[in-house]
Amino acid sequence: MLIVSKMLAQAVEQIERDRLREAEILCDEVLSLEPGNDDAWYLKGAIALSDGRGLDAKYALQKSVDFQPESDRNIGALAKVFLAQGETAEATALYERLLSASPDRADWWSALSGLKYDLRDFANAEVAANKAVSLDKNLAEPLLNLALMRLDELDYEGAAATCGQALGIDPSFAHAHFLLGNIYLSQGHQDAAASCYRKVLDLDPVNGDALINLGNIHRERLEIAAAGEFYEAAAKVAPENAMIHSNLGIVLKDQGKMEAAIWAFGRAIELDPSMHLARSNYLFCLCFKVDENPEDVFSEHLKFEALHAQPLVSEIRKHINIADPERRLRVGLMSPDLRIHPGGHFYLPIVEGLDREHFDVTCYYNYILKDTWTSKFEKSSDHFHHVYNWSDERIVEQIRSDGIDILIEGAGHMSGNRLLVAARKPAPVQIGTALYPNTTGLSAIDYRLLDSQVALPSVEAFHSEEIIRLPETHFCYRPLEGDVSPAAQPPALANGYVTFGSFNNAIKLNDLTVSVWARILQEVPNSRLELKWLEFDRPESVGILDRFAAHGVDPSRIDRFGRSPDPYTPYLNLDVCLDPIYTSGGTTTCDALWMGVPVVTISGETQFSRTGLMHLTNIGLPELIAKNVDEFVDIAVDLASNIIRLDNIRSGLRERMKASPIMDEQRYNRFLEAELRRVWRIWCDGKVMPTADLPR
Repeated sequence: MLIVSKMLAQAVEQIERDRLREAEILCDEVLSLEPGNDDAWYLKGAIALSDGRGLDAKYALQKSVDFQPESDRNIGALAKVFLAQGETAEATALYERLLSASPDRADWWSALSGLKYDLRDFANAEVAANKAVSLDKNLAEPLLNLALMRLDELDYEGAAATCGQALGIDPSFAHAHFLLGNIYLSQGHQDAAASCYRKVLDLDPVNGDALINLGNIHRERLEIAAAGEFYEAAAKVAPENAMIHSNLGIVLKDQGKMEAAIWAFGRAIELDPSMHLARSNYLFCLCFKVDENPEDVFSEHLKFEALHAQPLVSEIRKHINIADPERRLRVGLMSPDLRIHPGGHFYLPIVEGLDREHFDVTCYYNYILKDTWTSKFEKSSDHFHHVYNWSDERIVEQIRSDGIDILIEGAGHMSGNRLLVAARKPAPVQIGTALYPNTTGLSAIDYRLLDSQVALPSVEAFHSEEIIRLPETHFCYRPLEGDVSPAAQPPALANGYVTFGSFNNAIKLNDLTVSVWARILQEVPNSRLELKWLEFDRPESVGILDRFAAHGVDPSRIDRFGRSPDPYTPYLNLDVCLDPIYTSGGTTTCDALWMGVPVVTISGETQFSRTGLMHLTNIGLPELIAKNVDEFVDIAVDLASNIIRLDNIRSGLRERMKASPIMDEQRYNRFLEAELRRVWRIWCDGKVMPTADLPR
């Protein structure tokens, strides 16, 4: 009808003039005359899309296809709506329908390749992308899809080259710059990756993903304030993005802002309850909250099991390991810390020291960069896998393929963990370590490696794992090379005042710790306190001075330091180290004792509050272990007031360290081997066996 044609022409004109309401009225009038007019339905769909009414658009465009099923225009428009709404399978079917009639459309092949990739149909995704490229050499999108596939195959060189081709066609292709940044980041090339993300921001200043990744790079470099700035900018762009809040929580934790960090992790979990890494970050933060009810903390760990591990139970398969209790065992260590890191100090003695006549050792390393200590782990292990870019499923298959009998999970809920690998139970026996200061909460982890001094009988009630209690220490300490000798005498003799110090994580400096340390400073005239942690020397960390000032301590008596070229030289300035209250130091305590600086600690009920007790008992200094805060203050004040006694304690402290169980790697490994053999026998026999005879 002529009138219908005129009305449709008028509707198009109104759309061009951005008068969408008038256009839609005209379309409705057409449909009142011709309910099956596909042009009117098509225009109604276009109008709804412009208005942001996705469901209305889908309904109208589906009608246009129903009434004119051969129209490429109608089918293509509906496919784009499905694509925008994440209905990948439906969009795929429509593009396949279009291509069956018009196989020479490069843009449709390109769209199909992306859809097939999203459906994990990689073979057909590659076919479609190559078809698009062969039809149109000037299309950048299919090259991006090919680069994504190369990256999935860990073909970094091929992925980067294909990304380069896409950018050669379209230098303003922000997605290609972003992917190239991801490729560089996967290889540990942080500077090159950062350059790509900055190009993305030049093209798209509010690109939240680029802001997040730049924040991640700064965080990996321990440039905490800079990381926080990028995360905060990303949060403004995408306030509903759970990952941003989780990452911002990590920065707040590293800055010692406990409550703010817990809120950020909680917000991330609220936005995305399935985000297991955010929940792990939240749990790690709770470990430092000394006023939290242990039952509540345990309950939160069990929530991780219920929400994230239990859904994977169906993936657990029967283990086919040979149940011979005395054969040579294959032990796996899965950790992000096989490098210069607190975990590296403790894990290298195990990997190097386990008796190879009875144990084969495989490492699964989950960190992006390698360093000189990573090389030590590679050389000393029987097998080494760098699994940072691997999926959980691939790691599980590798562990099973390697025939691992006992898997040691080395991260708990700390950064870089692969707990969802452990949740799938790839090894018959799985053991958590003490590096994470609490239970994992996972039923798939059978045991937790502690020691008889740290693990009181009361800890059993707050663990999902069975506790293995080594007799002396749960870890050995291996210092770094390029060592620095301890100071010949207490610095107080030259300075004329006593210098206390703590180089612990800022989040350990809870309110109780600050108040107790303030009492010590008040009772020791002219004494000073040195604090060192990441960016404590920056203006952003001045808040710690305010917290001491609230207890009457002049801020000028506190010196703040950030990172140092080596961990040992700063101890030359200290007379006495103070352990945080109920959140004991681990590596920092060992570093201090190695540098001849005594550490005053306090013992509580939890593992976290008894690590200092373990170290000082092993080194023969039980007199530096307080039972309560008043005793802690008295011990520190007494040391500062009796320089002769202090000098006597400091003298030969390194030698005492060397001779102690803390550094007797051979003795430690014999204890560990006996326990590994014991738990393996339990698995073989299917019943609890008596504790193995331990070497003495």
